[in-house]
Amino acid sequence: MGWWFGRILTFEVIADAQPPSGSSILADASLGTIACQADQSIVGYAAYGSSIQAAVQPLVDCYGLHLFDDGSVVRSPVNAAPLPITADLLGNSTDGKQESPLKRDQLPARGMPASLRLSYYDPARDYQTGEARANASDEIGDEQQQELPAVLTAADAKSLSQQMLARAWAARDKLTLRLPPSFLDLEPGAELQLGIHPELWIVDTCTVDGFVVVVEGSPAWIPAVAIAAESGRIVANADSVETNLTLALLDVPDVLGQSAGRPTVLLAASSSGAGWKRHPVELSFGGQTIATAASHSKSSLGTAVNVLASADATLIDSISTVDVRLIDPDQWLTSCDDDALADGTNLAVLGSELLQFGAATRLAAGSWRLSRLLRGRAGTEWATDAHKAGETFCLIRDGDVRTIALPQWIIGSDVTANSDKGASATVTLAGESLRPPSPVNLSAELQQDGGMSINWTRRSRGGWAWTDQVDAPLAEGREQYNVTLTGSVGTLELIADQPSLNVPADQLALAGAGPATIEVSQVGDWALSKPAQLAITLS
Repeated sequence: MGWWFGRILTFEVIADAQPPSGSSILADASLGTIACQADQSIVGYAAYGSSIQAAVQPLVDCYGLHLFDDGSVVRSPVNAAPLPITADLLGNSTDGKQESPLKRDQLPARGMPASLRLSYYDPARDYQTGEARANASDEIGDEQQQELPAVLTAADAKSLSQQMLARAWAARDKLTLRLPPSFLDLEPGAELQLGIHPELWIVDTCTVDGFVVVVEGSPAWIPAVAIAAESGRIVANADSVETNLTLALLDVPDVLGQSAGRPTVLLAASSSGAGWKRHPVELSFGGQTIATAASHSKSSLGTAVNVLASADATLIDSISTVDVRLIDPDQWLTSCDDDALADGTNLAVLGSELLQFGAATRLAAGSWRLSRLLRGRAGTEWATDAHKAGETFCLIRDGDVRTIALPQWIIGSDVTANSDKGASATVTLAGESLRPPSPVNLSAELQQDGGMSINWTRRSRGGWAWTDQVDAPLAEGREQYNVTLTGSVGTLELIADQPSLNVPADQLALAGAGPATIEVSQVGDWALSKPAQLAITLS
């Protein structure tokens, strides 16, 4: 019998006896280069990032700490009573220039956050990520999100989120003062006392203009009392079975504004399961490959069940409907009103046509009927009569699809996407993101001298906004159009460098009398537009 002797591995964990303060966390994370007076007590803080600034910036932002570089350390301003600023100190200028003694501005309310979401680590939930939310009453604005890698109680997090939102709204007021040289030692973060409302202001920046101290500040803000909150329960991580991945490559106009002069495709990816994992994807074209990945969010991807009928692209199509089946049966499509349609809501691709839907009716799990349609968006009216059952449907939302730029020489070739799960998709790249839309308002008029005047209106892939009294931008290197006149006897191939063309009588006679067709295409840098067509009769 043998004997085995082993060693017991021991280690020590060293921690602070009491919760550290914000100042000690900043000093430790910065190796002593930050010396501030933040006395907030924080249970724990994860100082990580690619730099010291990245590691401490969330703490500085969330608690509104005023720091500046004095040449040796980054520190808070020296504590002192607020400096009184009387009226006789204001209005200093240089070179005899007349300056306003006090300038006060206010940022528009629409530019301020209407709500704030703060994520943190909650000890009552086994240090899982918690979230506190603050709202600015019924104000209109965007939602701001902030991640704080600190351990907070639910009440502290709720109070902090309210304080951060209140501080952001307080900073909406901006004040500019011009002070004499006696204030050259004024530091950012110092408090000023003025005879206006509010009375106390914080110095944001100080600059010197010819011995005049130009101060920009915002109102001093006093934290509110603590707000009660509960951590809630721990949310269990549900196990989900990974299902088959489906990919789609979409060659559509650049509705997301991300082409930057290069042909692009949109990569959509979805699965039928509840969970979602971002998968690596490899694109192959012309003997080359590039590595990318599906978007972080699952695409609303599916297929058409029936054939969508053709319709006019200038009016809301309240007659036609199309049924679509999503790959993920748990995904939802939502309806919207006409104002939202005008803002571009519910933009989707069906086959080659871009459309918007105002009404989405659920038929069954994953099956939807779309109606009240805006057809042929972004110049795709040419595809309104080319639909078929089983064609691809995908909601176009930034973040749900991934824009991939490709080299210009690949136009006309096949592009294939392959995932690590065996899913694949192929598209023949036509360069729709670089194709100018076809001209509109095509008209022709016979002249007394036997010639013909042809006129049309240019559209641009770089300007879909309807701006009164302003022409659509060219968005191409030069303006040029191919004009084809096909008559009973012959065909004329003409070129124009403006949205009009006069055809002399001797040329027009070569097409012959009787029915004729005019086609006008804009010449883009990388592709021709689809032709605008007009049927006429030549005498």
